[in-house]
Amino acid sequence: MANNTTTTESHWILPLASIVVVVAALHFAKALLIPLTLAALLSFLLSPVCDWLEQRRLARIPAVLGTALLGFVILGFGAWAATRQVSQLVPMIPEYSRNVEQRLGQLNVNVVSILQRLTRSGPEPDDDRTQPDRVVDGSEPEKQSDSVQVVSALAGSLESYSGMFGTLLEILGTIGIIIVLVIFFMARREDLRDRFIHLMGENNLTLTTRMLEDANTRVRRYISMLFLINATFGIGVGVGLFFIGVPSALLWGIVAATLRFVPYIGPWVAAALPIGLSFAITTGWTIPLLTIGLFVVLELLSNNVMEPLLYGRNTGVSAVAVLVAALFWMWLWGPIGLLLATPLTVCVLVVGKHIPRLSFFETLLGSDPVFEPKTRIYQRLLAGDQAEAEELVKGFLKRQPLLEVYDSVLLPAIVINEKHWQLEELFEDRYRCIMRCFREMIGDCGDRPRPPLANEDANVIAVATDAATGEAAESGVGNDNAPRAAEHVASPLDVVCLPAHTESDELTALMLVQVLTTPETSARSVSIESLAGDLAERIAAEKADVICVCATPPVSVMHARNLCKQIRDQLPHVKLIACLWDTSDALDATTERFGHDAVVVATMAEAQEQIRQLITAPSATTEQPAEIKRDRIARPPADALRDPLVSV
Repeated sequence: MANNTTTTESHWILPLASIVVVVAALHFAKALLIPLTLAALLSFLLSPVCDWLEQRRLARIPAVLGTALLGFVILGFGAWAATRQVSQLVPMIPEYSRNVEQRLGQLNVNVVSILQRLTRSGPEPDDDRTQPDRVVDGSEPEKQSDSVQVVSALAGSLESYSGMFGTLLEILGTIGIIIVLVIFFMARREDLRDRFIHLMGENNLTLTTRMLEDANTRVRRYISMLFLINATFGIGVGVGLFFIGVPSALLWGIVAATLRFVPYIGPWVAAALPIGLSFAITTGWTIPLLTIGLFVVLELLSNNVMEPLLYGRNTGVSAVAVLVAALFWMWLWGPIGLLLATPLTVCVLVVGKHIPRLSFFETLLGSDPVFEPKTRIYQRLLAGDQAEAEELVKGFLKRQPLLEVYDSVLLPAIVINEKHWQLEELFEDRYRCIMRCFREMIGDCGDRPRPPLANEDANVIAVATDAATGEAAESGVGNDNAPRAAEHVASPLDVVCLPAHTESDELTALMLVQVLTTPETSARSVSIESLAGDLAERIAAEKADVICVCATPPVSVMHARNLCKQIRDQLPHVKLIACLWDTSDALDATTERFGHDAVVVATMAEAQEQIRQLITAPSATTEQPAEIKRDRIARPPADALRDPLVSV
């Protein structure tokens, strides 16, 4: 026992220690890793252009140099234009400050006036409380002496210029390193890929290749589409602000395009800056309102038109994970980390998706549901949240028909609940509560309006009618008898659904009744209590064409076999269907062991298909009595009974 505990603790301690070491390395090596990461992302962005040039029979080195030159010229022009716009905006700041003070003063007067009207207790103009401090004893108020401090202008200037020069050299050096790395990454991208795969080991060749392809597809598509969307947004902002009359429109377009790389927070900051400036350049309301309207329209177009059209599908990272990742990378690498948060998080997600030991990253960061629908429903009921479980079922019913929802969601959830109850993992009160919730949800599904008759159901009736008419014609029966034969075949088929043993079996029988009830089929279910008495008499009293025995594993399967034996002894000619839910994996072996000339199905769709085959099965002759004809309809050929996939 102690060894198992030690193994479990080491299983978690090792990954946790590895994460701590990696985070520390990312923090202390950020001066090296930031240029490498920026170069890699720019290579992803520029690689499609380089590939396009190479497809035009341009050599690798000229294509790489041309692509790098084009990309960095565009970035350099944007930086130069932004710097020039800032230099033009700075001299206007004092005038804008006066406009802001005037607007705030006017707003203050309006607010005070409104408050005075609401309270009606404002001070009178001649009240002493509104006058400035008066001199009581006739003496002048004491004046505080101002202190003067002499600072060396030369020393301050040298220190300032030294700091600026050092920062400028650092920025230029980093840019130069990034340019060189981008060129070498694009020129040697195949060689770098092969070396990375070799480092991961030849035994992991398939895994590493699939991981690289996934990361390349996700990251390249995300960066390319994001750059295109942000560039379009920035152009729209710049052009719109220019016509509205906001100064430095080109600067705000560049800022808007850049800040939109920051997830969720960036667009708000990009809109706040020009909107604040629009309030400062004028005392009116026209320009601010037009500026706000411009950003609202552009955001709506970007979020609802461009992003769905260009992205196609998201990066696979959940919204919460993007926000947490943005905070993490900002704490780790500063403002640059905000710009790199989403691409880096996508890479971490891809690693967690393809490496089993790091699969927890996919669970923490991914946007795909971690539970299957059946598990989500059962977990909500297990937690006592019936309302959310019902909302989930309603959502599934909006996207899928009732049969698919039963087979893929509710029926497996009932099987899970029954297994946990048989394994004594549930208290009785919780089990009863869950069963009550299941019963209510099944009742709500049954109360929903049924969709119109499908084309295939209409074809079923037509085939049955044509078959009966053709048989009547071949047997020499007159035209007067043909409609009666068609009417007889198209009459509702009587189906009885019996629970094998437990309350779960009874719930599945109710579900099966809802699925099988159609204009050509009359289905009903029998409760557990009604089967508690003399079972032989109860079975003999059923005048049904088909009997479906519903069983939920694991316990009810044996009871279903015994019940089918008693039914076959009492009604040797009835059509018998054993519905052993959630046994698709071992259906063939179960069918061989079950016996009693019963068709074994594992889903409600298979049961529905068996009933459809009975409806379309032609009778042997129209001159036989109705009871014999009905028995013929209820028992199609043996090969069709044993193979649910055979179509008549």
